[in-house]
Amino acid sequence: MLELLFLLLPVAAAYGWFMGRNSVKHTELKDRASVTRNLSSGLNFLLTDPGRQGHRAVAGIAGYRSRHTIETYLALANLFRRKGDWDKAIRIHEKLHQLKLAKPQAQQIQYELAKDYFSAGLYDRAESLATPLVNTTRWREPALKQLFSIFTASHDWHKALSLETEVSNSQSRSLKIALANMAVEAMQEQPDIRRLQQLVDNNPLAIRPRFTQAKFYLAQEQRDQAKAPLLSIIKQKPQWSAEVLPLLQQCDFDGEQWYQLLSQLANKQHNVTASSLLADWLAEHGSPKAAEQFLLDKLQQQPSIRLFQKLLQVRQHQSTAAAEALSSVEELVQAYLANKVLYSCRNCGFKTRQQYWLCPSCQQWETVEPITGIDGR
Repeated sequence: MLELLFLLLPVAAAYGWFMGRNSVKHTELKDRASVTRNLSSGLNFLLTDPGRQGHRAVAGIAGYRSRHTIETYLALANLFRRKGDWDKAIRIHEKLHQLKLAKPQAQQIQYELAKDYFSAGLYDRAESLATPLVNTTRWREPALKQLFSIFTASHDWHKALSLETEVSNSQSRSLKIALANMAVEAMQEQPDIRRLQQLVDNNPLAIRPRFTQAKFYLAQEQRDQAKAPLLSIIKQKPQWSAEVLPLLQQCDFDGEQWYQLLSQLANKQHNVTASSLLADWLAEHGSPKAAEQFLLDKLQQQPSIRLFQKLLQVRQHQSTAAAEALSSVEELVQAYLANKVLYSCRNCGFKTRQQYWLCPSCQQWETVEPITGIDGR
């Protein structure tokens, strides 16, 4: 009998351990269910009640410190910010920012709160939160972009220039282009040709420093000096020919150089402005017939309303009898083109008839470019 009791002792011990383990699991599941109910209730109040219950829900964030619940609140706050409900987004992020969390989570919350403040127009608060993140590895580039958005909105160009070292060490193309544009903005009232040359040398990706440099030289009647920056823009961005070629016309080109430049842009890049100017050159140095044939060939390869208008102009000079009728057609074409957009942002698709270095829609520098296509230049 005693032997049987000794044999049953391990069984009893195993049964006790099993039941105790199940009891602990049951308690954990009950606690999790309670947290989930409280979290769901708090989120519901936050979504539906902007008053006292909503504030109470935000105050209860401290009770939910798990990674998943923090991420839930972050996602919800970002949703509020996108909807324009910045007050709720700020309240959530401020409460999260007060918690003692792991550094990666704390830095993410700090960055998100800076974005909330910026969206709400609280630029000083946004700047104070974003600036320390420039010294971190994970958030350096996003923080610099956020700071540049702040400085662009407040026109604090010199503050942006103080971050030149950090930007030059980053891999962001957009940051470097933005810095070059802000430097040009800072010298709008008093252009500095030496500083412009530094910007051209240090920022080969940016167009505006070279464009500004060329216009400065032309204003000083140093036409030969303006040639190099304008030609480099066309080489890098042929789509800017519509803006650059009229300036190059003011420079010192001999007939053969001008012909070669226009031919390359018209035939290899299919640029409408270059084709139109080449037709003018052919009409002047060759014959109107040569200009007409060139335009007819181009229109077969590349339909364009502007090249059709140029063809009408060339034919008016050839035939006095048809000039009146062709003039009426040209006026209709001009009326059609008068309402067409000239520029489009390659980043967000914003369209306009006015040139902007900073896109009014997406706030990106040098993304608004001359359009191409049947109505393009």
